[in-house]
Amino acid sequence: MEAKNRPTLYDVARLAGVSHMTVSRVVRGGFRVSPGTREKVEAAIHALGYRPDPALSALAAYRERRGRRHGSVLGYLLCDEDEYGLRVLAGARTEAERLGYSIEAQNLPGQIGGRRRLARLWFHRGVQGVLLGTSQVPQDLEGWDWAFFAPVSLGALAHHPTMNSVAMDYFDGVTRAVNWLRDQGARRVGFAVAPSLESRTGHRWLGAYAASLAGKNGIPPYAGNIDDHDALRRWQRRFRVDGVLTIHASVWMALNERVSGFAFLNSFECPPGVMHIASSPADIGSEGVRLVHHQLLAGELGLPAESKTLSLQGKLVV
Repeated sequence: MEAKNRPTLYDVARLAGVSHMTVSRVVRGGFRVSPGTREKVEAAIHALGYRPDPALSALAAYRERRGRRHGSVLGYLLCDEDEYGLRVLAGARTEAERLGYSIEAQNLPGQIGGRRRLARLWFHRGVQGVLLGTSQVPQDLEGWDWAFFAPVSLGALAHHPTMNSVAMDYFDGVTRAVNWLRDQGARRVGFAVAPSLESRTGHRWLGAYAASLAGKNGIPPYAGNIDDHDALRRWQRRFRVDGVLTIHASVWMALNERVSGFAFLNSFECPPGVMHIASSPADIGSEGVRLVHHQLLAGELGLPAESKTLSLQGKLVV
C-alpha cells in the first residue's frame, strides 16, 4: 500500500466507533480497555490493514509521559531497610535519575486503610509507576487499587496480588556453583545458609540444591545456628561434607581448614580469593525502574493478566 494511502489510527477509530485514544491503548497493549471494545478495535485494524509506525508510536508515548503533571515521580514501597534493601533502592534511584524520574520512597503501610490512603495520595499527585521493594516475607497488598498504576516488585518472593518482577536467578547461581565444586573434585556438597536469608530467594537456592546431584547425596542442609562453629563442624563430620555452599563468613571460618571446596552464593561476606557468584543488588533496582519505564511508555497500567519475571544472572568469579 502506498504511504499516502496508509490507514491511520484515526481511520481505525472511525471504523470501530471509538476514540483515537482507545485505539492507541489497544495498539500499545494497555489494560484499561473492555474486552468488547478491544475486539471491535482489533477487527477494524484487521479490516483496514493498519500497522503502527514504530517511530511515531515512540514519539507519542514520550510526549504523553512528558505531558503528565507529576509523571516524572516513581513511587517506591519500602518493606525492608536492611543493607541489601537499601542497595536495591540506591540502584533504582540511579537509573530513575538517568531516565528523568525521581523516586519517592514510603514505608509500605501495614494496614489496609493506610495502603488505600497512600494509593489515593499518589494517584492525585500523578504517580503511576510503583516499585515494591525487597522483602524477607511475602506481602499482602490488599486495599491498593492497582488499576491506575504500573507496578513492579523487586526480589524473588511472590506477593499478593502477583505483578511483574525483577530478581536474581538464584536457581542458576546454585547450579553453577555446584558444578564448579564438582569440577574441583567435591562429591559431597553441603548447604549452609541461614533460613531467614534463604527465604528471600523464594527458596530457589534450596530448590536448586535439592534438584542437583549434590542434594541427592542425602546431606541435609545445615539447620543450626550459623555462628556456632562447633555445630557446623559436627554437621560436616557426620555427613562427610567436602564442599560447601554458603553466604556466611562464619561458615568459612569454621570449616575452611576441614573442607577444600567453598562456593559463596553472593559476595557480601566472601573472603578474598574464594569462588563466588557476583551479583549486584543495585542491578535489581535499576532493572526494575527500566521495566516500570517500559510499562508506562506502553500505557500498561494495572495488574498483568500473566505476570512475568525478569531474571538476572550473576557472574561466577573464581
